[in-house]
Amino acid sequence: MERDYLLEIGCEEIPAGFVGPALWTGSQLLAESLRKARLSFEKIDIYGTPRRLAYLVRNLNESQDATEETVLGPPKNVAFDSQGNPSKAAVGFAKSQGVEVEALKLFPTERGDYLGIIKSEAARPTTEILPRLAAEFVSSIPFRKSMRWADLDVRFVRPVQWIVSLFGEEMVPFPFGNIDAGRVTRGHRFLSAGPVPLRSPADYASALAAASVFVELEDRKQTIRDGLLELEKQNGMKWIVDEPLLETVGNLVECPIVMMGRFEEKYLALPREILITTMRTNQKYFVFEDSSGKLLPCFAFVSNMKVVDPKVVVSGNSRVLRARLSDAEFYYSDDLKIPLFDRAQALKSVLFQKEMGTYWEKVERMAEVAAFVASYSCPSKEADCRRAAILSKADLTAGVVKEFPELQGVMGSHYASMTGENDEVARSIQEHYLPKGQADEMPSTDVGVAVAIADKIDMVCGCFGVGLIPTGTADPYALRRQTLGILSILDAQKIRIPLATLVARSLDTLSGKLKSPASEVSQKVLEFFSGRLFNLWSGKGLPSDLSEAVLAAGLTDVVDLKAKLDALVLFRADPAFEPLAEVFKRVINISKNFDGQLSVSEDLFEHDEERALFSAAGEVSSRVRSAAAGGRYAEALAEMAALQGVVAAFFDKVLVMAKDEPVKNNRLALLKNLSGLFASVADFSKVASGRVG
Repeated sequence: MERDYLLEIGCEEIPAGFVGPALWTGSQLLAESLRKARLSFEKIDIYGTPRRLAYLVRNLNESQDATEETVLGPPKNVAFDSQGNPSKAAVGFAKSQGVEVEALKLFPTERGDYLGIIKSEAARPTTEILPRLAAEFVSSIPFRKSMRWADLDVRFVRPVQWIVSLFGEEMVPFPFGNIDAGRVTRGHRFLSAGPVPLRSPADYASALAAASVFVELEDRKQTIRDGLLELEKQNGMKWIVDEPLLETVGNLVECPIVMMGRFEEKYLALPREILITTMRTNQKYFVFEDSSGKLLPCFAFVSNMKVVDPKVVVSGNSRVLRARLSDAEFYYSDDLKIPLFDRAQALKSVLFQKEMGTYWEKVERMAEVAAFVASYSCPSKEADCRRAAILSKADLTAGVVKEFPELQGVMGSHYASMTGENDEVARSIQEHYLPKGQADEMPSTDVGVAVAIADKIDMVCGCFGVGLIPTGTADPYALRRQTLGILSILDAQKIRIPLATLVARSLDTLSGKLKSPASEVSQKVLEFFSGRLFNLWSGKGLPSDLSEAVLAAGLTDVVDLKAKLDALVLFRADPAFEPLAEVFKRVINISKNFDGQLSVSEDLFEHDEERALFSAAGEVSSRVRSAAAGGRYAEALAEMAALQGVVAAFFDKVLVMAKDEPVKNNRLALLKNLSGLFASVADFSKVASGRVG
């Protein structure tokens, strides 16, 4: 038989951003706990509001699954002596299983007879298992921050006020802190504050709906969405759709009521970004515009209350917004009194990082690196790149950014335009923070690209240079994200800057800050770049062994590295790939430790196969190197493939490690030169065998 099991944890208001992760991650943990307890179920539905987290286990069996397991001990020849008596090994195994030796039996296996025992565990009723399982689960629900309250020895995101634990119609009590789980939930804090008894999990959603609580997030979101669309229709305006805000607000209320307020038209003179940030980010208000895309002096908000006179609530929200906009207006008008370039000078007294100096020092370094990047990507714009880098952090000293930190870059771009900077320089101040993640947009201007790379490489090289290197999952300066940003920009814009050269240029600007020799820092940074590029390619589904083979051959520029990988991926489908890869690996492995002279003497050849390989390699070498130098790696691989038969014949007939030292070294030099030829594309020793197609 099966029944639904409802576990609801009721508490004081949970932060909106905590609800979704706690429900999703919690459901995974609960499912895992049930499976470990051998309790079968169909699925787990999740429900959450600011005051409750609920997990509804569908079709949970009324008892555990019984188990029968064969546990093997020592083999027969070890378990018994020559007289057939149990050995110490047999006695020890029996003791470890909690039985007498006489209870053990012999079990035939492919490796012979082994002493063992069949261990059976009867099925226990689910109601015996759930109390402890549920109590442990409640304690294990993860939150970014949790708390203790009163003098209790438990933690949760907020003080727990009630718990519902129902298996069908049967209550499954257990203690948590000073709460005993039962069958009583609670309705809306203000609209229906009394207890709400539940007969079974089937009553959960309907009973709470009658108590003005809508437990399904999607229902609350749809109610809000419908209210916003109705305001659109009534007022002839357009809601600027914002699904993340809809999710957030949906987790702030249990009974959503959509209302509309207005603000004075004079505030429309503020930049659009300030208005939207104030309403959307700070106040969690929804924003509207007219058919031409111009913001309107109104907003929508969601109340958690049904009130007799909505005007009072609307007036209160309008008053709060007016105060925020008034502050923004003051800071904005004050900011415009100082040109952005003059603001940049104030960065001399703003600390960036104690080991790396002030923000002024940072933008000076960025200016040098941005000009260097421009020499590869847009030489005619080097001056603009320097100018943009110097201005890139100037808005950190602006009042609006101090009040609204999320507008960093946005306001700098606006102020640059207002004080006469050209369009590309102005746009770059906002764009240089891009991309902020793997799915984020890229800088769209040449200057934005150069300054973005300069900003990110300064952070990466600077942190490595002063010892702030990521460890495990700890990456407080987001160096992994910064590195992926650099790689993504270089790849998207097809900028062919050798990574080692880029790192070296950045380290030059940091020379007075480094705690280790630049060569050591460079090596660590390049290894970090290699790891990030490997992960970037793996995330796109590219073969890991081929990615490793390309990167192990040495970091060039991102465009070149990707061209090598693409050529290898295509070549893997060729029947020639597998035998070629195997023979190349043999060449690499046998010659990798040879560090003697690389000159080859034909006079020391003893076999025709040596001469044939030397001749063929000489003919192919120039063509391979020419194709590789031109980035024509498919052509280079095809040329290499022509050597496979000659190399295979060499290994069949020639003993490389000859007793005669000069002959041996001559053969190793021949293979070492051949290995170097292969390495112009990839380190084939990293290619996995048997991976054709």
